[in-house]
Amino acid sequence: MPTAQSALPTVPPKQHQPHQGSHHHQQATGESKDLYRDTPLRYLGYLNELGESLKDWLKTFPLTSNNADGIVKHSYTAVGGYVALDAFDKAVKGYRQSKNAGESQGIQALSATTSGLDAALFQYGASYSIPAFLVAVTRDSLKLGLNRLLGKQKAAEEILQHEIRHEIEAKGWYRFDQRLLGKLKKGIDHHLLQKIKPSQRFAEMVQKWGPKAEKNMCIALPLVGSMAIIPFIVHPIDAGVNFILDHSYRPLAKMLKQWAGGH
Repeated sequence: MPTAQSALPTVPPKQHQPHQGSHHHQQATGESKDLYRDTPLRYLGYLNELGESLKDWLKTFPLTSNNADGIVKHSYTAVGGYVALDAFDKAVKGYRQSKNAGESQGIQALSATTSGLDAALFQYGASYSIPAFLVAVTRDSLKLGLNRLLGKQKAAEEILQHEIRHEIEAKGWYRFDQRLLGKLKKGIDHHLLQKIKPSQRFAEMVQKWGPKAEKNMCIALPLVGSMAIIPFIVHPIDAGVNFILDHSYRPLAKMLKQWAGGH
């Protein structure tokens, strides 16, 4: 997993892929490395976070300025392919494990299905959805803070009302409760950034650098800041997603297999 010195995550050790009752998790000993969890292929799960961080930077280049959003979408597509391959791999392993145990064909099919779905659910939360949302909102919050510091209140309000709102809506975090959107915006604005006040000294210093330097700074700092959080969010997100699955899907999948085996 990642360290504070690297923006890319290192490969998680096998002992951190626990979870009893799940077919696709490797045991601490006696099994070869998981191609999708314990090798550099794991980096594919973070392409969308990289895309989110680089979006504003891509808009500064003539060749990518009009396609920056499309490039970010392609990064999600790449992660989706990685998730699908991991889910298929775990489904095959679940099937083989059940077959080697001498279980019926129906149980073998059920084992393949529950193992593949387990991997898909884990990856969706740990690689596809939650980290990208946090990276995007961090990037936009840093942009908001810089604009406030420079005294550009109107630009800051535009970021809060449109860019941060878009990230919240695009990731679907508000769909079941419209009030959640307002709460998230209020939390970002009032609690994270309420102490950021315009600084005339800072604004004058930046103005001496020229408009181009100011623009580059407002792109570079949010980019670096949003990428810098990646090493610190991977472990908590992985642990959180596994905790949710351990207390929801995985017990149900185990009960379903036991019920099917008794009939």
